[in-house]
Amino acid sequence: MQTPAEKCLVNQCVHLLKEKRCERATPRILNVGAGQSLSIEKQLCNAGVSYVCDRVDVESCTVDYPTVENCCQCSVNSMSLLEADTYAISYANFLLEHVQGLEKAAIEICRILEPGGYFITTVPNPTALEILLSEYTPLWFHKMIRRENAWKTYYEYEDIVHLRNIFERAGFHFVDASYYPFVEGYLYKFPIVGLLGKLYDKIISDLKIRKLMGHVCIVFEKP
Repeated sequence: MQTPAEKCLVNQCVHLLKEKRCERATPRILNVGAGQSLSIEKQLCNAGVSYVCDRVDVESCTVDYPTVENCCQCSVNSMSLLEADTYAISYANFLLEHVQGLEKAAIEICRILEPGGYFITTVPNPTALEILLSEYTPLWFHKMIRRENAWKTYYEYEDIVHLRNIFERAGFHFVDASYYPFVEGYLYKFPIVGLLGKLYDKIISDLKIRKLMGHVCIVFEKP
């Protein structure tokens, strides 16, 4: 189930790639924490934008896809394999909550972006009730609920404002943040509680309580 925050990330990438298209024939982008998924690359292709994508992850992220070029196995806070001022756009889909050394990661992401480049990221909001609860549940429980892979979380940011401050100290300008409730997304495989989650999401959305909205898509720009 695709999250609204991921949809926002894809839409932001499409919009910015269309802008970058005016500046160069084929913008180069970087998927940080790519894993083996090609979901976002495929969505970008389906949207009709042109790009060349490099990928990095602590595990092997090598894939065979026409728009993918270089795949590097390294940590986001130590991307010495990548040259500075290279990428028009970098994005990370629900990665930063798993990163130890987030200050270094923000500096590295800023380093590899060209001036005027953008970093787009989706993250859980630590002040949302479901995220607070998830911090106190074991990893095996996350895997059982999601019925897929799950990774240890560290949450080196206390809230979205704290995360924004980390990236601004690294040299970024904050552009925008979009908040989404997504309790239903954790519970949709369980019909009755899934409906309760959907109702909770609607209430939070109608009341516009950002603090309780669990997913966020943030855009930063390198000056």
